[in-house]
Amino acid sequence: MNDDAAWGAPALDLPRYLHRIGLQAPPAPDLAGLSTLVRAHALTLPWENFDAVRGIPGELTIDALQRRMIEGRRGYGCTGHVPLLAAALQRTGFRFGAASGRVLVDGGPSASTHALLIVEVDGAPHLAEVGFGAVPLAPLRLESGLEQDAGGWRYRLTAEAVGFGEEWRLDFLDPSSGQWRPQYRFALADRTWSDLRMTNFYVATSPHSPFRGRLMAVVNRPGERHVLTRDAVISTRPDGFRETVPYVAADRRAILAESFAIDLPEDEAAALAAVSGS
Repeated sequence: MNDDAAWGAPALDLPRYLHRIGLQAPPAPDLAGLSTLVRAHALTLPWENFDAVRGIPGELTIDALQRRMIEGRRGYGCTGHVPLLAAALQRTGFRFGAASGRVLVDGGPSASTHALLIVEVDGAPHLAEVGFGAVPLAPLRLESGLEQDAGGWRYRLTAEAVGFGEEWRLDFLDPSSGQWRPQYRFALADRTWSDLRMTNFYVATSPHSPFRGRLMAVVNRPGERHVLTRDAVISTRPDGFRETVPYVAADRRAILAESFAIDLPEDEAAALAAVSGS
């Protein structure tokens, strides 16, 4: 478990982080406190991959993440959300570790590029997922086959034998179809911030990266989610509601500011349009 100073916790301005996500005091290091922290982080800080789309590896330090996500209105992918939450967990007394996941595309595993956190509370490990975009709004207990509610959305974790060891698979119940959708699988092997920096470089620079040329932003709200793609905004709710609204590139900055809490500079918006084709 990664319970030392590996995540740069001393550099985190904890009061400012808590204020940014709407908490007045540090949470207690128990399940209720973890639930409060995960929900507040997930509902406040957006997900975006704009640097990776442009081929630019973002700077992964606590100072840089604070400037971008706490002082500014910007998001990040999993490699930014995870160290920021990890530093907050460290400062508030939680015992945790980072792990690596393989996103499941059409049921098949991709490269091991997803970062996530496992937090031990009340004697049991829980998945604290804040970096996947459309994320659970609560920690998920690692209990195989257990269906769990997270802010109205349904999830399931299943332990599976893979190769010579065991991995966990996260599934999401798609309310629009009633079908379970595999999200990713992961092993309980410790991952460091150095691993995240390597992943951060790969997803922004490799021609094999799933993010190159695939523009996306995600914001979670109570009872709904919004996903911005290259040419549409997709809104979903746990009751099965799903709406796709096309937009033109000239409106992207305004949509991001109003609906996604992302202030995208004009020069970055132009660069994204050039790279993504719109």
